[in-house]
Amino acid sequence: MTPRTNKNPDRPVYEDPVSMMMAMLLPIHAAATLDWLVDATATAAERTLSAPYAFVYLEEQDGRLERRQAASDLRRRSQQRAIDAFGRAALGVKLDPRDAPAIAEALDAGTPTTASAAEVFRGLVGESAAQSAQSSLGVDAVSFVPLESAGERVGALLVMHVGQPDVEHVRLLADHVSCAAVNLRQTQAAREFGVIDVARSVFDARKIEADLQRELARAERYKRDISIAVIEATNLRLLRERFGAFLAERLLQRLGEALAQNARDIDVIGAFKESGYTMILTEASSEGAESAARRLLAIAKEAAAGDGSVPGLELHLAAGWATAPVDGVTTDAVFAAAEQRMYGPESQVA
Repeated sequence: MTPRTNKNPDRPVYEDPVSMMMAMLLPIHAAATLDWLVDATATAAERTLSAPYAFVYLEEQDGRLERRQAASDLRRRSQQRAIDAFGRAALGVKLDPRDAPAIAEALDAGTPTTASAAEVFRGLVGESAAQSAQSSLGVDAVSFVPLESAGERVGALLVMHVGQPDVEHVRLLADHVSCAAVNLRQTQAAREFGVIDVARSVFDARKIEADLQRELARAERYKRDISIAVIEATNLRLLRERFGAFLAERLLQRLGEALAQNARDIDVIGAFKESGYTMILTEASSEGAESAARRLLAIAKEAAAGDGSVPGLELHLAAGWATAPVDGVTTDAVFAAAEQRMYGPESQVA
């Protein structure tokens, strides 16, 4: 999957369509949220299927399809151009398959359909209006593909092509979007129960605070130490602005994965604010917490450097630690002490 030499380093040229498709599928599975999944899907469709417009729909309990909005301004503007051309009857937020025979047939059969816009949107907009919209957008065909996982329908992918599409490539894209959408929905459900931070794939800050409060009470009861180590990416906002949220958040996620792999079985890792991680260090003394913070910072530094493929994409880190009861016996006091060490005279940075 080695790209050929390309004058534009931001868009590598691959040796064959399959190599490009495989490269474009990676961001789909790396998407941290459903809106970023829409962005990754649209990018893959544009570069591998000659499809400038792509929409991801997720099925609701009543059988209607909900169109997911893209995350980036670029993709939202692209979506809006198609919506303005076809009208909200065809590309509205909610789509009832019963109003569009071709779409209903594709969903019932579980197979892709590729036809003119007039055929796909028959029942939603008039034939002449659909043909006019298709012409104004410069597209030649529309693919509507059911998204299924483990035999259950998840939603649908709608792609507008320039030229005639390769149906197998469309199906391949849909299979991967289905898998990613299911995973994201499961993660989102866990988050709604107050367990998971979606972007970082670790316990969220509320659960970490609740766990720490419980461990503080246990430590006080049994006269034992309990410590935390915190690591924060101090330049995450700048990286988001310069490289985009997707690349910045993915690097932060890699940082969390590296920390989790090097944690003790009895330790708990979770989100710290919007740009870092907390690790609860069970029965660790102040000296042990400081040592753990230094060790974790060294591990994090390697992960924060990225893979070198994007110059300048590197997280700057700061680490702190605190121990109860010496630094306090409440969650607020312990976190405050850790932050003071993070940015005070004892700070550890990388």
